[in-house]
Amino acid sequence: MTEANPTIATPAELEKIGATAAAYIQPGQAVGLGSGRAAHAFVRMLGRRVREEHLSIVGVPTSESTARLARECGIRLTTLEEQVSLDITVDGADEVDPALNLLKGGGGDLLREKVVASISRRMVIVVGREKIVPRLGTSFPVFLEVIEFAIPTVSRAVSALGALCTPRLRPDGTLFLTDNHNPLLHAKFPCTSPWFDRPDELDRHLRSIPGIVETGLFLNFATDVLVADSADKQRHLTRSNAV
Repeated sequence: MTEANPTIATPAELEKIGATAAAYIQPGQAVGLGSGRAAHAFVRMLGRRVREEHLSIVGVPTSESTARLARECGIRLTTLEEQVSLDITVDGADEVDPALNLLKGGGGDLLREKVVASISRRMVIVVGREKIVPRLGTSFPVFLEVIEFAIPTVSRAVSALGALCTPRLRPDGTLFLTDNHNPLLHAKFPCTSPWFDRPDELDRHLRSIPGIVETGLFLNFATDVLVADSADKQRHLTRSNAV
């Protein structure tokens, strides 16, 4: 039997941090529902509050998988046509740096996640300890949602910035498509790349390349980060105590 990796948060730890985040939700709020393991743990815990406390809230899901889970949990969903703004969004992240900047998109939901985050008054990120890094780009590439027609030109432009740019593929070798039916590219920069000393410039540069719909750099979005350090210990990081 293979031993579990002690550096990666367990499902039980994510459920606990999901419950902590779910406790932040107040009656009558409009809530952005994130995607990924930790965010789905939050959705399940929020669904428990809806069932047990008859908590009256509405949710806007950031992916089709989150929408399915929310419906199963009894959470009433709404749309961006009906919600001009959201009180709070709870989502996950692939990396969190000391300034609470994020790399997101490993699940392929970065565009919808960023749209939802952009209209949220508060954005709470729930992560395992392994997602806290000294610098963005430590473990993950920058995920890019692009239009299929532009894959060759985008790949060349991003490679010119010093990244290894490759399309994400499904196990059968076909292109992975997001819920928006767009391909996803992985831009893997060397961990020593100077771009991550100024991620705002990198984001602006990438977004200026025709064919890139959105990047996985989420800068100045997170207001709070909840970290599952162990089964019995959690950290709450906020903008006020970020570097």
